[in-house]
Amino acid sequence: MTCVTTSRNCLSCGFSQYGFNLFLFSNQCLQTCPNKFWPNTNSNTCDACHQACLLCTGLSLNSCSSCGNISSTIYYKYIKVNTCSTTCPPGEYISLSNPNFCQPCSINCLTCSGTAENCTSSTCSANYFFFNNSCLTTCPDNYYADIALRQCIQCTAGCQSCFSSGLNSCTKCSSLGDGTSYFLQINQTTCSPLCNPGEYQFSLTFQCVACNPVCATCTSYTVCQSCQSLNGVAYYLDLNSCIIKCPSTKFGQLSNFICLACPS
Repeated sequence: MTCVTTSRNCLSCGFSQYGFNLFLFSNQCLQTCPNKFWPNTNSNTCDACHQACLLCTGLSLNSCSSCGNISSTIYYKYIKVNTCSTTCPPGEYISLSNPNFCQPCSINCLTCSGTAENCTSSTCSANYFFFNNSCLTTCPDNYYADIALRQCIQCTAGCQSCFSSGLNSCTKCSSLGDGTSYFLQINQTTCSPLCNPGEYQFSLTFQCVACNPVCATCTSYTVCQSCQSLNGVAYYLDLNSCIIKCPSTKFGQLSNFICLACPS
């Protein structure tokens, strides 16, 4: 150490009698530098931190352990990294309740803003899916989870619930804004505006339902539009019902399975 005039008016510093490094600050040799200064072991001086750092171990913004402001510019300390910046890195956000410190996003979000749960990236963490600024484990009704995009994608129009895009990936069907209704085919994952022969449209659940087996076509299980043979027995249409024997005033026409009035 060197000094001038008095023993406390230091010009340079070295080691204390106990072997500690001492650092020059305001003509004093200190064991610890004050806030906003860092101990430079090469020159044994307390050197100023970057203006944005309150505590630091070096001159750069990547050597800060606590951050402050430069005029009206606010700096934020990264989590687990000694960096001060005007923004927070992905996975962290700026919180007004914790000034000068970045806060962690929810584990669901790759990026967020304002709160931990307000996700801003349209891609979420693994096993989570982006929907309305949230990352969900399960997508809401009328959406399916796209594993590649990690997003909830809306089902194709006509599908109420689905597991992929298109009308062949549906578990429930619905109607469109123009009034067109779609119906889930029996034992399939297809929504269609028409049901197969031998089925009718059940509008309450938007499903195709099998007609009574003796009906070739129907509008409900009890209302037949045409009839057919079953196990070798012919059934004839009479007043929306399929019967084996026509009434006494009618006869069964086998060609179209219908009861016709007898000639007068």
